[in-house]
Amino acid sequence: MGRLSWATGLLGVGFALALLGATPPPSWRAPLRHLKAWWFNQQGQQAFRRGDFRRALQAFQKAHRVIGDDGVIRYNEGTALLKMRRFQEAEQALTQALRQLPADRRQEQTDAYYNLGNLYFARQQWDKAAKAYIAALQRTPNDLDAKINLELVLRHRQKSQRTRQPQQRPSPPPPLPPPSSLERNPLKRQLQKGLTAPWHGERDW
Repeated sequence: MGRLSWATGLLGVGFALALLGATPPPSWRAPLRHLKAWWFNQQGQQAFRRGDFRRALQAFQKAHRVIGDDGVIRYNEGTALLKMRRFQEAEQALTQALRQLPADRRQEQTDAYYNLGNLYFARQQWDKAAKAYIAALQRTPNDLDAKINLELVLRHRQKSQRTRQPQQRPSPPPPLPPPSSLERNPLKRQLQKGLTAPWHGERDW
């Protein structure tokens, strides 16, 4: 699956939500549990494409029970949980996926960090969101979606710092609505050559 955008009605600021493991089945010589996990993963991806995220999650969880800890399966679980707005569980699954994905799986790591950034964006945790997007850009520097989302995070963070009153502890905010196309389209053009925010630059990643 490719990277999806706000136009498709997803939760985050251009969620990646590209499921992993859409590959041919393992060799017949592979242990039976590998074949079963692959089959459950494929079932989950098909349900995800249909928009049946509950059934997709159930299939990914079955794959997890069969194969054990696996970065690809945990990433897919986290992605489905993210679509269901189960943020705490999604954060745990994506964080575990990042620990389990091999160092040479840079694109998969990029997508996991990108989705974590979107999760923190929805919760208005600007510092964590910025760190996640920067981690994605460290692995894939030309990722325009991550650049746009990082720019938006930095702008929101600067705005919140200006408006926050001393000694005030804000209550947990509700998830943000999607940014309008009027906000994303100019940013896309501006960021073709890099970040434009004066308080941050590409040198930081």
